[in-house]
Amino acid sequence: MAAAALVLVATTAPWWGPAVLEPLSFFAVRRVEVVGARYLPAEAIVAALGLGDRASVWENPGRLERRLRALGGIDRARVVRRLPGTLRVTVREVEPVALAPGPDGLVAVAGDGRPLPYDPTTAPVDAPVLARAERPLLAVLATIQATDPGLFSEIAAARAAGGGEVVLELSDGRVRLGTTVDPEVVRSVSAARRDLVSRGRPWSELDARFRGWVIARTPPAAGRAS
Repeated sequence: MAAAALVLVATTAPWWGPAVLEPLSFFAVRRVEVVGARYLPAEAIVAALGLGDRASVWENPGRLERRLRALGGIDRARVVRRLPGTLRVTVREVEPVALAPGPDGLVAVAGDGRPLPYDPTTAPVDAPVLARAERPLLAVLATIQATDPGLFSEIAAARAAGGGEVVLELSDGRVRLGTTVDPEVVRSVSAARRDLVSRGRPWSELDARFRGWVIARTPPAAGRAS
């Protein structure tokens, strides 16, 4: 009862409450819960907190959150106390838009070109494979990912073809885009695919390089371009 009263008084104090409680072993960190991590292992996130052997749940959460964001791959982080000895860490990771060659194999890459500290051999990184992580190509992929995750998930590979063109290789055909793509273009490509499937029309290529148009080209054996 006395301990509960001490906690109540200290936590409602304007500034000195945590300072009073932090040295008490009763509030030592005994457990860290990690929520929201898909690509980073929980062990790496806990290590990034930099908690010492005598860490208390009353440590400054803002300082802990800054350490997490410095890890790389973490877009947002929030640390909440769960008394008496647990810290709950909620993170939102940066979504990878591609896998590109790095010094030691494939590296996950963000839409702005940053390499992300995810291990593709263990993390569930499902992203197109690129020969080179070129900024215009990454920007196109990031727009598709944000606009139509379903379409993004079907991109097996992507490349910049020169002349202001991006080529996407999908399971059912190829898509040609310009290097500047807005959400409306992405939605138009998806709508064209759905329309062709609903009408049973085979296609080998969708060309959306021309504003307001998606040109469907049929496989050679099925006839001429339409």
